[in-house]
Amino acid sequence: MKFNTAIIVSIVVHIGLIGLLLTNYQFSKVELEQTGSNQPKINAKAVDSKRVEQLAEQLKKQRVDQQRKEQKRLDDLKRAEERAKKRREAEEQKAENARKRREQAERKRKEEESKALALKKKREKEEEERKKKAEQERKQKAEAERKRKAEEERKRKAEAERKRKQKEEEERKRKEAEEKARQEALEREMAAAMEAQAAELAAARQAAVMSEVDIFNTRIRSKIERNWFKPESIGQCTFRIKISPGGLVINIEVIDGAPAHCESGRRAILRAEPLPVSKDPDVFNVLRTRTFKLENENDEQ
Repeated sequence: MKFNTAIIVSIVVHIGLIGLLLTNYQFSKVELEQTGSNQPKINAKAVDSKRVEQLAEQLKKQRVDQQRKEQKRLDDLKRAEERAKKRREAEEQKAENARKRREQAERKRKEEESKALALKKKREKEEEERKKKAEQERKQKAEAERKRKAEEERKRKAEAERKRKQKEEEERKRKEAEEKARQEALEREMAAAMEAQAAELAAARQAAVMSEVDIFNTRIRSKIERNWFKPESIGQCTFRIKISPGGLVINIEVIDGAPAHCESGRRAILRAEPLPVSKDPDVFNVLRTRTFKLENENDEQ
C-alpha cells in the first residue's frame, strides 16, 4: 500500500515537471520574437526537442533515482518495520516471558499461600483436635473421678448397710436363739410332761389291755377246755395258735406234749371255734398269737 502511494506521488511530480517544461518553451518562443531581426535565428524546434529529451532523460533518471530511493526507502522502511517487528516481537516475547514469570511467580505465590493456608488450617485443625482431645480427656478424667467417688460412696453406704444388716441379723439371731432356747425349754418341759402323761396313759392303757387280755385268755382257755375230751392217761400238750379277728383259728402248732393229749387238744381247739376275741385292736394284737398248755393231771375212769 505504501509502495503504490509512492509511485502515484512520483507520477504526479513528473507530470508537474513536464508541464513546467512546456511553460518554459512557450516563454522562450515569445522572448525570441521580441528580440528583433538583429539576433540570429535559432531553430527553436530542434533546441526544444533536445531540451525535452534531456529533460525527459533527466526525468527518467530522476524517476529511476526516485524509484530507487523510494525502493530503498521502502526497503529501509521494511527493514525498519522488520526490526521494529522483531523488537516488538522480542519485547512481546519479553513481556510474555515476564508475564509468564509473573504468572509463575503468582502461581508459586498462590501455591505457597495455599500451602501456608493448608498448613495453617492443618495446624488449626490439629490444635482444635488437641483441644478436643484434651477436653475429652479432662471430661473422661472428671467422669472417672466422679465414678470413683460415686463408687467409693456406694461402697461406703453398702458397707454401712451391710454392717447395719449384720447387726440387725446378729440381733435377730440372738433374739431367735433366745426365743428358740425358751421354746425348746418350754417344749422340753411340755414334752417331759406329755411323756410323763403318755407314759402314765400308756401304763394305764397297758394295764387295761393286759387286764382285758387276761380276761380273754381265760375265756379262750375255758372254751377250749370245755370242748376237750381228756385222755384217760395223765399228760399234757403245749400249743401255739394264730387267731383271726373273727375268732377263727388260722394255724395250730404243737410245741410239745403227749400224742394223745396233743391230738385231742387240737380237736378241742377246732370245736371251740369261734374263739372269743376282743374288738379292741390293742387287745387283739396281743391275743392274735397265743401259747397255752392243756394238761390232764388226774386219771379218771
